[in-house]
Amino acid sequence: MDLSSLDTIKYLVKKNNIRPSRKSGQNFLICRNVLGKIVQSAEILSGEKILEIGPGFGTLTNELLESGASVTSVELDKKLVRSLSGLEDKFKKFNLIDGDIINEWSKLNKSFKNLDYKLISNLPYSLTSLVFRLFLGEEPRPKKMVVLIQKEVAERIVAKPGKMSMLSISVQFYGQPKIIDIVRPECFWPAPEVQSAILQVDNIGQDKYGYKKKLGNIDDEKLFKIAKIGFSAKRKQLHNNLASGLHKKNDEIKDFLTKLDINPTIRAQDLTIEQWISIAKNI
Repeated sequence: MDLSSLDTIKYLVKKNNIRPSRKSGQNFLICRNVLGKIVQSAEILSGEKILEIGPGFGTLTNELLESGASVTSVELDKKLVRSLSGLEDKFKKFNLIDGDIINEWSKLNKSFKNLDYKLISNLPYSLTSLVFRLFLGEEPRPKKMVVLIQKEVAERIVAKPGKMSMLSISVQFYGQPKIIDIVRPECFWPAPEVQSAILQVDNIGQDKYGYKKKLGNIDDEKLFKIAKIGFSAKRKQLHNNLASGLHKKNDEIKDFLTKLDINPTIRAQDLTIEQWISIAKNI
């Protein structure tokens, strides 16, 4: 049975009495070339541990297992869980978890070692920011992520200074995000209203650009707390946001930023991660 076939997906939907939920992000992938690009980008080694969120009918799951990976898939929809049970009989290296990844991860994470697994998934759009926060902000982190997400969100993640956001800072601090390909709505059923993108986050935890080293003994959370204050009012200049959020006088913040060789009138989206690190270390 070709799980990337539209006819197959429609048959399984009818058989399992499922009404695809837009709220839950149930857009099933039906393009084999996109499937191939995800698996190729994942660079799977035999026996490697993979975590998948929202497997649906197992279209991607089956490909990951065929590649020799040991796959743990977390699915919230109980009807889909029942339909996936056949994969447990077919593959010994398949572990199916019935539940919500946000609630289940605190128990499930004990089965994974830091930087010793990969997160590969066709992510429900509504979970994207939460997943990045959960899996990059805390250990055990994956060593690599390859996820199919909304194009607009992927573009925000890979943004350069001038279009930076809290999301781009929090992902780029831990790894190197890259858009592998843009995916048309027709590659899903039902088709979403927006384009999607295959996003790869590589070298997680490797500190390739020395951000962690530059931050020194300052906790990551302080960096993100300061950045969040800086982004609190997007249209305002940086000195205004910092003065308001830190309960300091405006002139004091202006002098502080000038000493760091940062223009006080700059806006948060224009700063580099190095400049945020400099602020967090010296504030």
